[in-house]
Amino acid sequence: MNKTISDVIEEFIKSSLDDDSFIELSRNDLAKFFSCVPSQINYVLNTRFTINRGFVVESQRGGGGYIKVTKLTDNDENFLQSALNNCSEPIDLIRGNQIVNHMREKGIITDKEASLVKSTISAKALNNPINIDNILRSNILKQVIIEIMKRNN
Repeated sequence: MNKTISDVIEEFIKSSLDDDSFIELSRNDLAKFFSCVPSQINYVLNTRFTINRGFVVESQRGGGGYIKVTKLTDNDENFLQSALNNCSEPIDLIRGNQIVNHMREKGIITDKEASLVKSTISAKALNNPINIDNILRSNILKQVIIEIMKRNN
């Protein structure tokens, strides 16, 4: 089987993580290392290092910008804290559903609860004339996660 550049980049990042729970990388340095454009690095991070696959990716752009890839543990509290941190920025519908699906898969919430949360963050529920639904979705998810954390204590 021929490996694509995306496969190679994914393997590199995963092997760099190895036993560490997170790694900080430079998008531009990675692009130079693999002789590709930075958008290729973005593609790999957005498709292969998702919440559903057990990863959280935080990105800071600018001169001192970095990418932080965190490997989630099986510990629900760590996952919930990572998900909560993820809600500090606007969240699109796909990302929101990934967070909810992962909480369901880990048994943190039931199928019915997942369905309820998904309906509250859906595009239909957040339809508004000012187009701030990603911010609203983030705030809703943040409150749901806080309530789940309270329930677990």
